[in-house]
Amino acid sequence: MRNIIYVIAAIAVVYSCGLDVDVYDQLTPYNALNTEDDVKAAVTGIYHELRGGGWNAYNCAWGSLLTMQVGCTDECDCNWNWDVQMDFLWKAETADMGIFYNEMMPAVTKATSLIERLKPVKISAPFKRQCTAELRCLRAIWAYDLYDLYGPVTIVSDPGIALDPGAADSWQPERPSVEWYVGFVARELKECQEHLKKASELASSEYGRMTKGIAQMYLLKLFLHEAGQEMHYRSGNKDKAKIWWERVDSITSVMQRENQYSLQKDYMSIWSPSNQRNSEVIFPVPNFPVGGLGNVFLAHALPADYVSRDGVPLTRWGGFLVPWDFYDSYDPKDKRRNALLASYWNGRKVVDLRKEYVGKPGAVPMKYQENPNTTGQWDASEYVINRYAEVILARAEALNELYGPVDEAKQLLHSIRSRAFDNYDGSGYQKEIDAIGDKDVFRDIILAERGWEFCWEGMRRPDLIRHGKLISNARERGKVMAEEKHILYAIPQSAIYENPNIKNNSGF
Repeated sequence: MRNIIYVIAAIAVVYSCGLDVDVYDQLTPYNALNTEDDVKAAVTGIYHELRGGGWNAYNCAWGSLLTMQVGCTDECDCNWNWDVQMDFLWKAETADMGIFYNEMMPAVTKATSLIERLKPVKISAPFKRQCTAELRCLRAIWAYDLYDLYGPVTIVSDPGIALDPGAADSWQPERPSVEWYVGFVARELKECQEHLKKASELASSEYGRMTKGIAQMYLLKLFLHEAGQEMHYRSGNKDKAKIWWERVDSITSVMQRENQYSLQKDYMSIWSPSNQRNSEVIFPVPNFPVGGLGNVFLAHALPADYVSRDGVPLTRWGGFLVPWDFYDSYDPKDKRRNALLASYWNGRKVVDLRKEYVGKPGAVPMKYQENPNTTGQWDASEYVINRYAEVILARAEALNELYGPVDEAKQLLHSIRSRAFDNYDGSGYQKEIDAIGDKDVFRDIILAERGWEFCWEGMRRPDLIRHGKLISNARERGKVMAEEKHILYAIPQSAIYENPNIKNNSGF
């Protein structure tokens, strides 16, 4: 903790000193932030926590948010040694399952520190309010994702701890209650919206910064999470679950009325290098064709002998796979299945992955496409965290939970499916949905639709948990070690050594 605080104190110095500054010993943590440029640089330093070194929390390396959310589900297989995660064998000592925790807990502390250090800085009040709102939004996002993976954790939200190494030395709190934690995240996400810009209001140079829509999206994720917890893992009190579904209904209604986002007509265009910054993407992480600043998904996925038909020189590591059982769950006419390669060109012939493969069998997830300007390692294509299709399907799910499969819920589902199937209006695909009259059947349809819509986007684990099916789904796939304790990952043992007052999640 002390080291983190000393690093925080130095951030503004690192970012704001020009080459002509000679007297370094007069800079302190309290006078380094003087101008708007200083503040902008320091805030950008906090944004960098999203990126790490290109391999970290909000990209796609093992231990990232993405792999933590897909690695134990039916949409994931891998040619690398991910068996501990895929087979539900993780322990508190499993270092890789603690990577996200160990990276993002300090990130929360850094954000808390900078929020406090901005208060006395004499700059434009609107600019300072915007920067503070961005930091609060980032902190709430990281706090939520930690909560989703590990349960309530001991984040540093008190600036007195974040800025005082002496106080941090003796700070050994117990884990906070769910009520406190959820209240903190919800409050931050609600209050920061007042001073965040809408996506349409961002200047070109601001793209990728926190927006009102991103804060709303994470508030929606929080409400969905709590609805699922009440339905399946807590009291089972339907009235409590209903309150959370009403909040999902409310926030999705607001997001629709504000008309900030819209669906792309073509599914694959969402990730196309020629269609960056499109209107469906809510939370992007911009990338650049530079080491440590690029998108490495394509390199992780492509088979080692894959050859571009367009002559693009591509990096190929042959890791990510989609099991054939999941691939085959798509309707053959579903255009979303085009994002999963069942065959590819190796320079001599077309390789059929069902018959010819090195390592494990499976299709290759390829939503991120060949970019003629980069190699697939450090690709310039933006990394998509959340998009508008989530809002539409979340609203359909909430309406079903509150009122059953009403017409509005069906129309929302049609808006997603009509993109996936040609000649959808009047087709059997449309009539299949229109004929549903049972809430349980519609709930299962929503879960399946989310699987097809968001394959390898990091939605599957929370979706299965919310529907009470993560463990039963795993056991049906032969994962005999899967137990209820695996609804959460373990708090890393290293954190408990540092603070013995932390009690690990049940079963670890």
